[in-house]
Amino acid sequence: MTAVNNTSSNSNSTGNVFLNLNKAQAATSNAQQLQDQFLKLLTTQLQNQDPTNPADSNQMTSQLAQISMVSGIQDLNASMTSMTSAYNAGQSFQAAGLIGHQVLANGDTMIYDGKNAAQAEVTVPDNAGKVTASVYDSQGNLVDTMNLGSPAAGNTMVSWDGTNSNGSAMPSGNYTIVAKATDAKGNSSSLQTATYVTVQSVGVGSSGLSIQTTGGETIAMTDIQQIK
Repeated sequence: MTAVNNTSSNSNSTGNVFLNLNKAQAATSNAQQLQDQFLKLLTTQLQNQDPTNPADSNQMTSQLAQISMVSGIQDLNASMTSMTSAYNAGQSFQAAGLIGHQVLANGDTMIYDGKNAAQAEVTVPDNAGKVTASVYDSQGNLVDTMNLGSPAAGNTMVSWDGTNSNGSAMPSGNYTIVAKATDAKGNSSSLQTATYVTVQSVGVGSSGLSIQTTGGETIAMTDIQQIK
């Protein structure tokens, strides 16, 4: 994956743009060469044709139309390649502006800095019932459980103050949040969570743009819900 991080990363993206532009220009040149070769062959055929049996003008017109169509398609493909490359590069440069910012994205890892409350978001479906959000440390130990009541359907913000169930302060680090809903019949289900992460770099891959977080996660740009 090509990192788009600071000036050196932008240079890599720019290099990819020029590479694709060169490919587009090469494709255009090949199309022109094909057309020139066809015209030379046609001219040679006309010069050496039998005057008593001249070439069919309708056939010649059809051949000219076909070669023009092929040339036009190749020119169009070259133009689309150039436009796509420029568009992707523009997206990469814009996405590089996210570096150092916090974004809300689907996931369950909360980063607690030891001072400020760690926030997350829980997606609550209709008639979910009672919702709880549990926080676990990096060893998988339960740290705290927050009762969110019976929130309305939609996204519910959760804020963990960095203390365990006994009220003792926890150290900074990565914590995992797990949200569950329990309906009136006692059936429980897991709920989708989203957490705030800090963008360290932006990557450009075959599947599109993605971000690399300070916690080491790779998140697709399409999964980002909010930017702080």
